Parts: sequence; C-alpha cells; structure tokens
Amino acid sequence: MIRVAYILLAVLLSPLVVTIAVSFTPSAFLEIPKNGVTLGWYREFFANPIWVRALVNSLGVAVLTAAISVAVAMATAVAMTRHRFRGQDAWEAALLLPLVLPAIAIAVGMLAIVRLTPLWGHPLSLALAHSVAAVPVAYLVLRATLSRLDPNLEAAARGLGAGPWQAFGLITLPLAMPAVFAAALFTLAISLNEITLTLFLATRDIETLPRVIWPNLRFALTPLVASASVILLILTLPALAAAGWWLGPRRR
Repeated sequence: MIRVAYILLAVLLSPLVVTIAVSFTPSAFLEIPKNGVTLGWYREFFANPIWVRALVNSLGVAVLTAAISVAVAMATAVAMTRHRFRGQDAWEAALLLPLVLPAIAIAVGMLAIVRLTPLWGHPLSLALAHSVAAVPVAYLVLRATLSRLDPNLEAAARGLGAGPWQAFGLITLPLAMPAVFAAALFTLAISLNEITLTLFLATRDIETLPRVIWPNLRFALTPLVASASVILLILTLPALAAAGWWLGPRRR
C-alpha cells in the first residue's frame, strides 16, 4: 500500500515538475527544455510592470485575508469551544458552508454586494471575498486546537484576578499560537491561489497574479505563464509545509 501511495503521489506531483521544467525552456512554446535552460522568462516576468504589480497585489491581498480570516476564525472557535448557545450547530454549519458551495455561486453574490459598496475596486473587497473561502479552513484548525486545551487553565487565571481578555491573551493564545501560525499560512496559500472569486471581483487596479495568468493561458500561451506559476508555487508550497510542521506532533 505504501508503494501505491508513493506512485499516486508521484502522478499527482508530475504536473508541477513539468511546469517547473517548462519555465526554464529557451523555446517560445510550452515545452520541456531540450537544448539547455534559461532564466529569461523569469527576467521577463520581473521586467514587466503588469506581472510585478499583480504579484504585489497578490501578496497584499493575501496578508489582509490572513489577518481577517484568523481573527474571525479565532473569535468563532473560542465561542464554539468555550460556550454553549442556542443554534450553535446551525452557526457552525453556516460557517463551513463555503467549503461545499460552488465558488462561482459565492462569486456572483459577492459581486452584486460589493458593487453597491465603496469597496468596489479596493483590495479589501478581494480580501473579504477570499476570507469567505479561508475562514472555514482557519476555523477548523483553531477549533481542533482549542478543543484540546484545558479550560481549567483559563478558569484558574480568572480565579487569580485576571480578566477575560487577560486570561485569553496570557493563557489561551500562547498555547494556541502554533495553530494560529498554521491557520495564517493556510489562508495565505488559499488567497494566493484563489481564481474564481478574483475573476469576478478584481478590477484593473487590483488584479492578482492568478487573474493575470488566466487570460494569458487562453490567448498568449508562452513559458512566461509557467514562470509565473512557479513563482506562485514558491510562495505557496513553503507556506503549506510550514503549516504542516506547526501542526505536527513535535509542536503539539
């Protein structure tokens, strides 16, 4: 079974390997290098202000998304694990609904709402939209961690005179920091690679890297697209690896 798992993993990762190889091709077409390699497509990427601006926009929106998502997910996870209230299961189901809803349905609804607000064309609109997809993931990570923490630790702090915010900041938050870091990294990865919501909500001034890659895939297919994809991989894979490390047995 282990051998089969390794074979399946190799099959799943093979497109990534091909993409990385194509990004170094000296050819003007999407093909694996045959006569040497070049960094020319990466130089062209960083020399093009459209691509660079899209990369900067992606990073800015991702940081905003992580901040919003982790804050909302942490507040919700604390409420769900430390309190019981009417309709709790319904609230949790509603929070997790974006995981199963079609992204295009969410995007159409978000477009109708954002167009009626001053946020249209602002990076915060994209961050809020990405947070809709990222909050459920951050919530699951934080809820799993908080449910394992002993609530008596907070109760002891309260008994020693600490207020609710002091007990949370001095006891709960430090113990949950590995999960907070992991949730932030997961949300960063989600935002950096989100395309459906971005296609609907991004304007010319706030285009992200996936939004710029998309039309180039359709109308100007060159290895420049592969180099842009590899740059996204460079940003995403370390974040996912670090998140897995923070949630690993050593951190627990």
